[in-house]
Amino acid sequence: MRARSFLLALLLGAGLAGCGSSSPHPTTASTTVRSRTAAHRVHHAPVSTEVRNATPQPGWRPYTGPVPIILYHELGIAPPTEPYPGLYMPYPIFAQEMAWLHSAGYQAVTLDEVLNAWYHHGTLPAKPIVITFDNGYPPQVTFAPKILSKYGWPAVLNEITDNHLYNYQIAHVLKLGWEVDSHSVTHPDLATATPAELKYQLVASRQFLQRTFHIPVNGFAYPSSDFNATVIAAVKAAGYKDATTEGFAYATRNEPYLLPRFEQETGLAQLQADLATPH
Repeated sequence: MRARSFLLALLLGAGLAGCGSSSPHPTTASTTVRSRTAAHRVHHAPVSTEVRNATPQPGWRPYTGPVPIILYHELGIAPPTEPYPGLYMPYPIFAQEMAWLHSAGYQAVTLDEVLNAWYHHGTLPAKPIVITFDNGYPPQVTFAPKILSKYGWPAVLNEITDNHLYNYQIAHVLKLGWEVDSHSVTHPDLATATPAELKYQLVASRQFLQRTFHIPVNGFAYPSSDFNATVIAAVKAAGYKDATTEGFAYATRNEPYLLPRFEQETGLAQLQADLATPH
């Protein structure tokens, strides 16, 4: 479990008190936060292993148009008792989809690179695409990087910060140039959360990632795509620059806090149909 005792004093000092109905978090000085073992604290290596598209390339050009964002959850075969087997993408199909994207001329980039192109005169490849993974499951940081790195592609990991991936697993994809953003602390329904719980879920998860890995954490992924105007306002107040949900459209620069993503569940035909969506 992660070492996050520093969050206790930080959050108490910031006034993040008040417990939600379903998600425990620090409310008194004696409260402890579940954490991964300290043996997995991050030690940053000086040698860069970033994939090619983790930084803008010479052939890229200014671009402010629509960009498709695709979403995966678990990779592998769903257990027989899994209540949501559609959230699992078998390894061979995931590899097939990445090979098809490559053959079709797509190049994966991070969401930060897209926002830099949209708002700060940055550049993108001719057919950019953003590949995202929600929640934080081991295959997302073990199997997926092996496939994506063959093409020089990074991805975006939206991490649930309480008891999901180990720090060293997150550090591994960061060294490849992946973007790591927040998916809340415990994945509650933010639309029904109390004001204190909403602030905690947004701020504590971001601060943990920032302080542990020294990364900006500009993006937030709404848990289960549950949000309303109050949640969007809280996301902005917490310092995020963009937020993703699910939908059937390309993302555009017009709504950075409502960026739709095509959730992938059934295979290559679905991916091809999604990317053929008018935009």
